Amino acid sequence: MEKLELIEKDNQAILKPLLSTTVLFITFQEEKEDFTLAINEKGEMEKTLSVEKPHLTFLGERNEIIDLLHGDISLQHLVELGTVKVKGSFRALLKLEAILWLTDGFFKNSNLHF
Repeated sequence: MEKLELIEKDNQAILKPLLSTTVLFITFQEEKEDFTLAINEKGEMEKTLSVEKPHLTFLGERNEIIDLLHGDISLQHLVELGTVKVKGSFRALLKLEAILWLTDGFFKNSNLHF
C-alpha cells in the first residue's frame, strides 16, 4: 500500500464524524467567477452549479480564497484583514474549518482546480 493511500484513508477516518448525511454546499464569490463546492458524507467533493441557499458563502479575491482552502492562511486572519467575508451557518463554518485543519490539504490534494 502506498503512503498516499494511507493518508487518504486516515483523512477519511477523520472526516467521517464531521460529515453528516447532508451535503455541505459552499459558494465562493469573487470578482470574475462564482462557484459552489459540494462535499458529501463520504468526503467526496465536486464543483456544482450555484445553489439557492448554500450553507456558507465566501466573498473575496480568488488568491486569498485559494490560500484559505489550501491551508496557507487562516480564515480568522483573512477576516481580520477584511479581505474575505463569510455568510452562513456558524455550524457549517466550524465544520469547514475542522476539515481544513484536520486534513492538512483536503482541498490542495483534490483534483479540483480553482
